Formats: sequence, C-alpha cells, structure tokens
Amino acid sequence: MTSNHEEMPNPWLTMWRRPRETVRMYLQAGSEKWLWILAILAGIKLFLDNADAQNAGDQIAFGNIILLSLVFGPLVGIFYWYLFSGLFTLTGQILGLSGRWSDMRKAVGLSFVPLASLMPLWLLKLVLFGSEVFTTWTPVLDSSGWLLGLIVLFYLLDFVIGGWYLVTLSRSVAEVYECSAWLAFALILLSSAVFAVVLSFLLMFFV
Repeated sequence: MTSNHEEMPNPWLTMWRRPRETVRMYLQAGSEKWLWILAILAGIKLFLDNADAQNAGDQIAFGNIILLSLVFGPLVGIFYWYLFSGLFTLTGQILGLSGRWSDMRKAVGLSFVPLASLMPLWLLKLVLFGSEVFTTWTPVLDSSGWLLGLIVLFYLLDFVIGGWYLVTLSRSVAEVYECSAWLAFALILLSSAVFAVVLSFLLMFFV
C-alpha cells in the first residue's frame, strides 16, 4: 500500500501520459484527492458545451447561462461520474471481468483531467466572444477574421483533447479490469450504447 502522500502522483500532469500508472497508484493508496473537483469542473464544461451546441443564447440571457452552468454543471458532472462508473462496472461483470465499483469510480473520476483542463479555454472563449458563443447570430465574430480563426482553433483544440479524453478513459478502465485499452474501449462503447437504447425506450413512454 502507498502510504506516503508525497509519492502520490499529480493527476493533472500524469493522467495525460501515464493514466494507468496514476490510476494504479490511486487504487493502491485508496486516495480520493481531486476526484470531486475533477467531476465538478468536467460537469461545468459539459454543460457549457451543450449550451453552445444548442445555441441556448437564442432563448436564454448570457448571464443566466453562466449562472445555470455553475449551479447545474457540477450536478451534471457528478451524475455522469457515478452513472458511468456503475455502467462500466455492471457491463464488465456481465462480460466476466473482475472489478469493483469503488475502483471504477476512481478511474472514471481521474479520467476527467482532460475535460477539466479545458475550463481555462472556456473562460477565454467567454471573455473573447461573450454571448455570441451561445447564439446563432454572431455579428462581431463574422466581422472579425482573427476572431473567426481563433474560435475555429479553440473548437479544434477542444475536439483533439476530447478525443484524448476517450483514450485516457479507456486506459483508466483497462487498469481496473487489468485488460487491454482496446477491450476497455469496446466496453465503454457497449455501455454507452446500452444506456442510449434504454434511455430512448424510456423516453418513448414517459415523454
């Protein structure tokens, strides 16, 4: 067991290149450090992403979107964290893999590092683009070539780091099940597909 606090890795740095080792050390030490903060920041980021994708600014004031992201974003992150930790654990058990939910919760929480690390980028977008980041009508952006180029660069960076999040998540789940990252990635896809089907089925009857 790792008992020396100084030996614990800094997940903000190590999860980018050594996620399996980082998860392993967290599991050995039984550490919970940073997990809740990572989930909360990732939730705010996902909430803002959804507001951007849905052009929420066409219907909701800019300040209200920010307020809602701070209130409900953390809940989104925590819900996502617990839900998918449970789904990955259940799917793994069905497939005959051995892993505990408590370990999976740590692995999924640590894998939020790439998403949480994008929050400074979101703050920069809010400062530079203001409400237009959430609206279909973007007169200031359309009249500025450098702002257009900058927002394209931001979206590209977000896409690349989002892809790396999937890599990090796959490797983190793989460490819990002591399997390959490819098998873990397949398990993640299967769990997500089952969840989507069940959710669609429920919505047919209750919405």
